[in-house]
Amino acid sequence: MAAGCGVMSGAVLFIEEEFEINSTQVELLMGSLVILSVIGGLISGFLADAIGRRKTMLVAAAIVLFGCGVMGLSYSYSLLLLGRILTGIGIGFSYVIAPLYVAEVSSPATRGMLISFPEIMLNVGILLGYVSTFCLSGLPVTINWRLMLGLGGLLALGLAGGVLIIPESPRWLVVQRRTNEALSVLMKISSSDEEAELRLADIILAAEPKNSQQKAATSVLSVEMCLTCDTRLESLTPVCHGNDNEAAGVWRELLCPSPKTQKILFAALGLQFFQQASGIAVLIYYAPSIFSKAGFHSKSGDLGVTMTIGVAKTVFILIATCYLDTSGRRPLLLISSFGMTASMLMLAGSFLLLNFASAAGFAAPFAVLGSISFVSFFSMGFGPMSGLLASEIFPLRLRAQGVSLSMAMNRLLSGILSLTFLSIIHALSPAGTFFLFAGVSTIATVFVYLVIPETKGRSLEELS
Repeated sequence: MAAGCGVMSGAVLFIEEEFEINSTQVELLMGSLVILSVIGGLISGFLADAIGRRKTMLVAAAIVLFGCGVMGLSYSYSLLLLGRILTGIGIGFSYVIAPLYVAEVSSPATRGMLISFPEIMLNVGILLGYVSTFCLSGLPVTINWRLMLGLGGLLALGLAGGVLIIPESPRWLVVQRRTNEALSVLMKISSSDEEAELRLADIILAAEPKNSQQKAATSVLSVEMCLTCDTRLESLTPVCHGNDNEAAGVWRELLCPSPKTQKILFAALGLQFFQQASGIAVLIYYAPSIFSKAGFHSKSGDLGVTMTIGVAKTVFILIATCYLDTSGRRPLLLISSFGMTASMLMLAGSFLLLNFASAAGFAAPFAVLGSISFVSFFSMGFGPMSGLLASEIFPLRLRAQGVSLSMAMNRLLSGILSLTFLSIIHALSPAGTFFLFAGVSTIATVFVYLVIPETKGRSLEELS
């Protein structure tokens, strides 16, 4: 589904040509998907708690499929914008539910690697979007961009097919008092039956609000004594009841947080803020426009360089995946933020070279190098880590809505930057804009060092 993000950066060059739209309409087209993904993300938190993680993923796939169909068949700018909005809502669902689900089914030893898989698929989707845009750019302008956007529906169908064969989250099943089913899932995804039983006992204890912990502990003892017998566990496990009052209590705790929840929210929301405020969205959505300003003057050249960025982003997220569970979260985040700062300084400097006739020829190569360096360092840390840490540090009863809230911050800021980037460049100049992003990345380094905890190797129940 992420292919739509990469496709639009190139497709918009041909959409501008056919519909003759202005820069404000381009910003609206780019930013609408991201802004509306905020709504999708917030709704998905409610749905994930109400109908389960699997069904919520199916809803996301259906919305994206319909949105891609509308875009592919659009005959006007208004209809294209409607399809973009629908796709944004569906993508908002997936941004929340994918890391949430993976966090709840994975073990502490492999959780970092497994939660990075949705980010890997995001990068692969963006790369496929760039590749398809490059390959289809030679077709007539009335056909190429429609194929680029419509083909994104195939990825939504792939997601729906995959969801049909995966189990439901055992943690959601426990909250729904479907403990036998939770144990069955845990036995399939754990290395031994004993590990599955221990994980179930921890989940049951963590599922209770703090004022019910003693009752839950008694219940856990009953579960542990009965795990080897045939008694139905549902009758012995009085864990949380999912109801409207419980949902209202979750939001009350998130919006009027206790001191502990305040620290969690500050870390989760801050990480999402710096991920997007660093400027990654503008490089994804506006890469061809940026390279054009730096000296590339052909659409095929812009799209070819943009495709190179997609390759670098995908390769480095794969490299980071190998170290998430060994090196830890904090070291990778610090390396990432240092590298992002240096890369943005290089990108800003490339535009300064345009002011000197003798050095102007170096502007385009330096802009490409700075962009590739930025997305590479981003993919080593801030790319996979914001979703990973958000899905780890919230306690079970707050997790779905907490991840939803943090992703709303992420999508909202990404949308604002996508909607205003061309205007910001006009006001500050390209060099000034990228110097601003470099300053944000510097502050992000300090934030990570002072605020972000290390979660490597700890269970979700330990972290909560």
